[in-house]
Amino acid sequence: MWEFVLKFRLPPGREEPTVWLDALFEAGCDDATIGVGRHGSIALDFSRESATADLAVRSAIADVLTAIPGAQLTEIAPDLVNLADLAEIVGCSRQNIRKYAAGEIRAVATAFPDPVYTGNPSLWRLAEVLIWFDRNTDLHPSPRSVELARIASEIGADIQRRRLAELIAAE
Repeated sequence: MWEFVLKFRLPPGREEPTVWLDALFEAGCDDATIGVGRHGSIALDFSRESATADLAVRSAIADVLTAIPGAQLTEIAPDLVNLADLAEIVGCSRQNIRKYAAGEIRAVATAFPDPVYTGNPSLWRLAEVLIWFDRNTDLHPSPRSVELARIASEIGADIQRRRLAELIAAE
């Protein structure tokens, strides 16, 4: 079972999310909890059976796009995480994660990955941090968690490239 969240912007002129519920169910999204709280977008929290994370995520995206032609994928999770998220995923305290991030764990010689956003809160790519933990600590995330985070990171990067290309093309 693969658990992930997909968020989509709805097509122009068809931005009421509740009108898509039946179509999503019929297209195979019956394994998702659907969030319709924001006008113009829809979020789907999937629990999908599949042999690989890649197949699970890509089939879910295809199912949504079949149900909602013209929708655009805007976000996938888990991808960007803060220290509290990371502590929950890795299974240790937030304080311990903060010490790793600050380089205060003397037994670890390799620097913690840099955040992709430094702010309040700072954000990291989950795939980078899980791989770092696996290679540099006694905390070994499950291979399935790493696989899903890697796919989410790849798709998240694709989303950012598409958005930038759209902005450049609009100039």
